[in-house]
Amino acid sequence: MERKLAAIMAADIVGYSLLMAENEASTYAKLRAVFDELIDPTIARHGGRIVKTTGDGFLAMFPSVNEAVDAALAIQEGFDKGPFELRIGINLGDVIEDDGDVYGDGVNVAARLEAMCDPGQIFVSGAVVMAADRNSADRFVRIGRRRAKNIPELLNVYRVRRAGLSWSAWRQVPQVLRSTAARWSYGAAAIVLILIGTQIAPLPLAAMVSRIPAALSLDQTREDPRPSVAVMPFAAMSGSGEQSYFADGLTEDVTTALARNPELQVIARDSTYAVRGQDADVRKLGAKLGVDYVVEGSARREGDQLRVSAQLIDVETGAHLWSRSFDRRVADVFTVQSELTTEIVAQIAPYIGRSEAAAAAERPTDNLQAYDLVLQARNRYRHGANDPKDILEARGLYQRAVEMDPSYAAARAGLALTYIASVAQRADGRAAAPELDLGLSEARQAVRLDPNLGFGYQVISFGLAVQGDYSGGLQAARRAVELNPNDPDSMMALAKAQVRFGEYDEAVENAERARRLHPMAPEYYAYVHGQALYAADRRDEASAVIEECLVRAPRDANCLLIQAALQGGGGEIEAAQQTMAKLVEAHPTFSLEAERAYRRFGDRPLMDEFLQDLAQAKAPETT
Repeated sequence: MERKLAAIMAADIVGYSLLMAENEASTYAKLRAVFDELIDPTIARHGGRIVKTTGDGFLAMFPSVNEAVDAALAIQEGFDKGPFELRIGINLGDVIEDDGDVYGDGVNVAARLEAMCDPGQIFVSGAVVMAADRNSADRFVRIGRRRAKNIPELLNVYRVRRAGLSWSAWRQVPQVLRSTAARWSYGAAAIVLILIGTQIAPLPLAAMVSRIPAALSLDQTREDPRPSVAVMPFAAMSGSGEQSYFADGLTEDVTTALARNPELQVIARDSTYAVRGQDADVRKLGAKLGVDYVVEGSARREGDQLRVSAQLIDVETGAHLWSRSFDRRVADVFTVQSELTTEIVAQIAPYIGRSEAAAAAERPTDNLQAYDLVLQARNRYRHGANDPKDILEARGLYQRAVEMDPSYAAARAGLALTYIASVAQRADGRAAAPELDLGLSEARQAVRLDPNLGFGYQVISFGLAVQGDYSGGLQAARRAVELNPNDPDSMMALAKAQVRFGEYDEAVENAERARRLHPMAPEYYAYVHGQALYAADRRDEASAVIEECLVRAPRDANCLLIQAALQGGGGEIEAAQQTMAKLVEAHPTFSLEAERAYRRFGDRPLMDEFLQDLAQAKAPETT
């Protein structure tokens, strides 16, 4: 198995099934001739190779986006003269090559782009445009941001210009009308009323256009109009590896402070870390994350002196909108963070009120040693990980921070998380465990110390769920989202609580939103999303999400669990048993007894159905 960056071409012949039904032998002979005389030699001539055929379509891989686009243009030119019509999608992305086949998001995006095309078109992703030769910019026409099935973030879509084919906004009307069929009758009626009105009192053209419903707008660029921003990891410039966590903590705190503002979409910290170092061009990174603005910076700490530099970049133009350096004593680090956050927010959304700037200026602790310890603990363990050693090491760091500053709320919430996580990983005896009571006590003390600490309410929600108080867990998770509406971890905590409480459709919505805010999310996010879809009885969608998870992490126990339930409930008994064998191998302590104790779906009837689906997969009764 090999992971690589490649240009992926997905292509499909339009109306092939109908042609086969009319004349199978003739259609197949023509198809073979097209592959032998046009497709295969063209792809080979441009350095590519076909990795998969699907009867009426194919998947090809190229080492260069320029060669992929040139090959697509040549193939479409050949199809203009033949009996078939072709749609092509091209994406540049990370793929996994295994036993002659390719998998991964890079392939999925190419397939979704192909499905968006009209016959004869070539659609490409923003990543392809950014990687193409600079002198080929006029080859691409921006379509806008588009939603695609099972792709959490909106795709930045471009069309490749074809010589000799005219194109205008009017040619987009049929495609737009198809995507807005449910609203067409309303729009047509509105236009008729406007025309009738003009017979009574003629209107200027601009006034007429202004009365056309927004549903018919050709510019469907994005569902969420709020400006989006990603804070890239601050570079540690001290020359000491052990100080890198200081820059990481600065990145996280600036991200969190920005995310408190409901007028912004803020990409999760883990997503920005996932693309760190992949490309020197911040515009390409910004396009990959699907954001409008990128913040990047550095932190240099020498003794008690601190220099922080930051800049705000417009992703579309690459323009540096704002930059500043701060020279401070280390004791003033929180003032630096406050000033950074306030200025960045002011540049992106100037309507931000003074109250947001004041909230961002709060100092979590006056003890810099305690702050260092919390940063190290966060670096050691995050919610969703399952290594007991990491949990214990993080606990020790949090305990030292609390000893240094007993009023440090974030330290107490982190300490609480380690206690509750230890209990949740046990096979039995959860609800009565003394560590659970201790964890909830610490988390409640954290929110008493800082009533605006969203992370504290996340931990309380987790602890109450383990305790079996699903209503209380849901209330705490909602409070976490209220306090920090852009935090994907809070959104996922709410989705988990809603699954246990029976609010399945709402859980799906929040899981999807969390994944949009965290494009490079860990497998835990896909698991919660798939679990919510399973609960909402959207089993096909759940299977697609879980399969995506298992492509990236074949031994992820949570995703294997949901897959086994989906297969068992769907009657795929042999496949379910194979998945269960993989799950037990990856998680030897798994059993139906442990699942009954954990109550993944709370006390709802779905819990019994879930256990029955697992029984179909021959899940072990006990460890």
